[in-house]
Parts: sequence; C-alpha cells; structure tokens
Amino acid sequence: MIAPLRNPAAEGPVDRARRLAVELLEPHAAEADDPARGVRREHTRALAAAGLLSVRIPEAEGGLGADALGDVEVTEVLAGACAATWFVVNQHRTPQMLARGAVTGLDPAHFTAGDAGPAHRAALSSADEQAGLAIAHLRPPGPPAVRAKPEGAGWRLHGRADWCTGWGLVDHVMIAAAAPGDRYLFTLVPAHDTAALRSGQPLPLAVMGGTRTVALEIDGLAVGPDAVLGLADGPAYRELDAARTANPTAATTGLLRRVLRALSELDRPGVAELAATLAERADHLRAEALALLLEVPARERIPERLALRGELGALTVRAANALVAARSGGAMLRTSPEQRWAREASFHLVQAQTAPVRAAQLAALGRDDRR
Repeated sequence: MIAPLRNPAAEGPVDRARRLAVELLEPHAAEADDPARGVRREHTRALAAAGLLSVRIPEAEGGLGADALGDVEVTEVLAGACAATWFVVNQHRTPQMLARGAVTGLDPAHFTAGDAGPAHRAALSSADEQAGLAIAHLRPPGPPAVRAKPEGAGWRLHGRADWCTGWGLVDHVMIAAAAPGDRYLFTLVPAHDTAALRSGQPLPLAVMGGTRTVALEIDGLAVGPDAVLGLADGPAYRELDAARTANPTAATTGLLRRVLRALSELDRPGVAELAATLAERADHLRAEALALLLEVPARERIPERLALRGELGALTVRAANALVAARSGGAMLRTSPEQRWAREASFHLVQAQTAPVRAAQLAALGRDDRR
C-alpha cells in the first residue's frame, strides 16, 4: 500500500498526486486496464484518503482547498499515471457537486436542490463515500433513454443507461432521467443490483477495460424525495453541457505530457528532436487551454475552445503513435505502456464527445501540418 504522508503540511495537492502516481498508480496501470483484474477498490480509497477526490473542497469539509489550477494539475498527474483508476474516481465529481446544492455554471434559478444533498454532502465532500454516474444518455439527441414519472412525493424511473463506470467500486450511483416539463431529475441510489435496477456484464472495452463499466436496466425504480439530488431545467442544462464539453480536458493533457516524457527518455536516433518539437507544440496548446479555462467565462469563445480540444486530441494521438513507432515491436507487448497509451489517446477522442466536438476533432485530424 501507500506510504504515510511524510509531512502533510508541506506536501501540496500536486506533490501528493505525484507521489501516489509513482508509488501506487503507475505500477498497477497495466493491471487496472485489464478486464480480468481491473481497478482496485483499495486504490480508489487511497486516493480519497489523500484528498485527491476532494481537491477543491474546503479543508474544513475534508478536502484540500486547492484552486482551479491545482485541480487541473492533479487531474493531469492521475490521468497520466493510470487512466483507468482516474476515470473511475473522476465520476465522483458531479454527484459531489450536486450534493453541495448547485451545478457549477448553472444559474440557481434553473436548479432546484433535493433532499439527498444535505444527507450525503459531508460523506461525498470528503469522499468517505464514493459515487458513480449514469448520465451520459442525456447527451445524444432523440427520445430520452431514461424517464422519470412523478409518483406521490417521489418518482418512478424506467429505461436503460448504457454507460455506468465503477460498478462494484462505488457506494452510490447518480442516475439522471428526463422528467416532465423538459427537466432533468438527478437521483442518488445505492450502487447494487435490485429487481428494479440491474447491471449488465462489464462492457468489452478496447481500453480501460478494468473500469467496471456496465449498462443499467431500470425497470420501475422507485425514488423517494430523500434520494433526489435535484431538478435542472433542460434547456439551461444542455446549454451549460455544450459549453463544458467544448473545453480541452486536463486528462488529455495529462496523458499527452506523460507520453512526451516517455518519448524524450527514449534513446533512439531522431527521437529527442521529435520529442522536443511535439513538446513545444503541446506546451503552447496547453497554455492557451488553461488561459481560456481559468480566465475566460465558460460560455465565451466557444469556437476557440473547440478548436483547442480538437488540436490537443489530435496531438495526443500523434504523440502516442510516435512513441509506438520509436519503441518499435516492443510497443506491441501487452506489458508495454506504449500500446496502452495509444489506446488511451483514442479514448480521449470519444469521451464527452458532442457533434461540435467531433467536427473540431475531425478538422484537426484531417489538417495537413506540412510546410
């Protein structure tokens, strides 16, 4: 397991993440990617105990009290060290936020907090209890995949959520459903099978197969007021989601930086020059992305954000493939990180992908950079 904190007062969030990346995550990244073994529950709990699931939560509530840049850098470190473990714990962010009574970036007039928030706020804020998500079905166009009908003081849910990550590793799952009046209901229920909530077998994913990602069949799931995190107005939520997904993600830049470090350490002819060229481009794009994320209101300069997300995704794929080529045949061994990083780069193209994001990615991938 992990070593105790040497000096908690001196070890900041990013240093703590780097230490755990070396001691805990990187040595087990291949295992976490493997569906037969998978992400370890003790590892997600160790990250929670270190405060790394509560980076921006105030210290008085069990978090680390870091700023937005610190949060970005912690995510970069975790995602670069073990994408599977990062992806499982990343699910916790949204239920944690909703339990605190708000959707960041959404006007309070468009969100009504429910009774589940106060009951779970402390445990989710500190990550003593961890939660997963089943909300990706809100994004595609067409009829809602999960529906909520009022029933007395509560609700009854029906439908299918195709993506739920961390089943068997988390304590709760947040399920979103389309409610009458073009609203979205967010509920928090125990993450285990019942007659009305059934999980399928883990999906046969080509990357991060150990994340225990399943589909959920929801057949008349009764949800009382005490399990409701909140209700959001549909148009306002969709507009916010479009703005959020336009941003490049810290997980992508985390993988990119890890790949480029490995490339720079490889002693082969011409590799150092290539690594330096790619790193210069990566640093430039990352700086632009951070400036937009940290200094510009979320709904402004959306085309720039989309273009940067596309460029960073394409550069990550390019860098990962360059590392495979430089490493040669050894990169094809299942024990090598190079093949895993190349697969992870593809994952970052499809995570939280919308039609505008896809257009930006295809434009970046199709661009001819030759001079």
